[in-house]
This record gives sequence, structure tokens and C-alpha cells, in this order.
Amino acid sequence: MKKAILAGALGIAVLSGGYLPGLEVSKASAATTALDTQEVTKYYSLSSYEVTQKESFSLKKGEELTIFVNNSGFPISYTVFGADNQVIGTYPANSPYGRVFQAEKDGNFSVQFQAGANSSYMKKMNFTAKFSISKR
Repeated sequence: MKKAILAGALGIAVLSGGYLPGLEVSKASAATTALDTQEVTKYYSLSSYEVTQKESFSLKKGEELTIFVNNSGFPISYTVFGADNQVIGTYPANSPYGRVFQAEKDGNFSVQFQAGANSSYMKKMNFTAKFSISKR
């Protein structure tokens, strides 16, 4: 029964263009303003109080990292670490807009997601995050 449900869910996700657990979708595009953007979308599924590993992005001075989280109201937040691995800030992941971080020097920016307490009937909190790096 579980295999049939999973197969049905996978079929729906593939047909609807949805993302599957562990699936990473990457695309690169060049805009007409000579702005080069690389995008990666990742799918997450967290239990209450679970923390992800850090997602690391190599940025050069002046490049921008945009983070947009598609979250269905779950108590998820994320922390952004700068090139020197210092915390830039922690933000709620239920915002209708993305956040942009500009690198002040070359280095790796990291993002880590944290789940709060989930009191709903769902045991897992599913969400996607799109990361874009804009190169000028």
C-alpha cells in the first residue's frame, strides 16, 4: 500500500513539475543586462526541532545570494552565515518574499534551516528553498 501511495505521489510530482525529496534542480541563465544568475532549488523535510546541514555557496565580492523559501506556514527559520562564518542573521521562512545578501568579500556563504515545534497532525514539515547567485 505504501509503495502504491509513494508511486502515485512521485507520478503527481513529476507531472506537476514538483520537487522530490533529495532532488536538486539547477539552472543557469543570462539576462539581457549582462547579469548572470545561477539558481538551485532544494526540497527539505524536517521533524520538530531538526536542523539541516549548512548549504554553502561560493561568492565573490559584490555577488548576491538570494534566498526564497516556499513554506506552508510551518515554524521554519534559517540562519545565514557570511564569508567569515559569522552569523549575519536568522530569519523566519514564512515570508512572501526572498532575502538578498551581498558579499563584501570573497568566501563561502552558508544557510542552515531549523524547524520549531510542529503541533499539527503532520509529522514532517516539507518546504522548498530556491537559492540564486547573481554575478555582475
